[in-house]
Amino acid sequence: MKLIDTHIHGGYGINFNTCSKEDFSYFAKNILKRGIAAFCPTLVGDSLNTLKNRLDLIKTVIKEQNQNEAKILGVHLEGTFLNPKKSGIQNAGNFLTPTVENFKKLAGDNIDIIRIVTLAPELDEKSNLQEFLEEKNIRAHAGHTLSDNLYKVSATTHHFNAMAPLNHRNDNITLKALLNDNIYCEIIGDSLHISNDMLKLFFKMKPKNRVILISDALPIAHSELDTVVFCGKNIYRGGKDKDGTLAGSSMFLDEIAQNLVSKGLLTECEVSKMAYDNVLEHLKINI
Repeated sequence: MKLIDTHIHGGYGINFNTCSKEDFSYFAKNILKRGIAAFCPTLVGDSLNTLKNRLDLIKTVIKEQNQNEAKILGVHLEGTFLNPKKSGIQNAGNFLTPTVENFKKLAGDNIDIIRIVTLAPELDEKSNLQEFLEEKNIRAHAGHTLSDNLYKVSATTHHFNAMAPLNHRNDNITLKALLNDNIYCEIIGDSLHISNDMLKLFFKMKPKNRVILISDALPIAHSELDTVVFCGKNIYRGGKDKDGTLAGSSMFLDEIAQNLVSKGLLTECEVSKMAYDNVLEHLKINI
């Protein structure tokens, strides 16, 4: 089974926000052995200069990739245009208002390697940035948000996490994305970020062709380290900081797929669709 992970921060002790070109190659070679054919290195917030340098490096890595490596499809920017009230593990001091101008400052000459931008759509005045991204064939995802509206995003980032919970009295983006059959939803199926029963509800509610399985794997995944620095904080085994806040997953996507199948939450055929076919359709690419 071939898989594509569009939301992954690293693994084997490698942090995509800080690692070298050689680290990217090592990661891509080893992740391919697990059946993950392609991925989008996901960058959390940092200074503009640091992120611009990251994009420059990743563009070079993409150009130098070979057939023995999982293909880098492009970058997922997760940590710049978020709502400070839903920052999660990230440093809200790195956040910028989601505007076209701020995005261009960050992207520079690297717009062509950016595939996904997670943003808080309620902060994007008149949805200008969302429209701009979609025109450039970059998917605008709603995440780390308090929005009660989908605005003009095409997907949600790690659905349920870093957004308002389902509520039987009030509408919010979490509910509206479940009910909208045109919206894709990322989901972390590690049974830790979301309970098994909530996963059951999600898979019953959401059309199978609008679900994207992700890992949200951290640098500590499949490393021998007891702790790693991520978003400026110490993250321990299990993917949490000292206060118990989840920073991401310690599982790679193939393990998440196995978890979902072994618990009877999905079939292998459904996993293949949600972790490969749907990704290509959503990103509007072929590999």
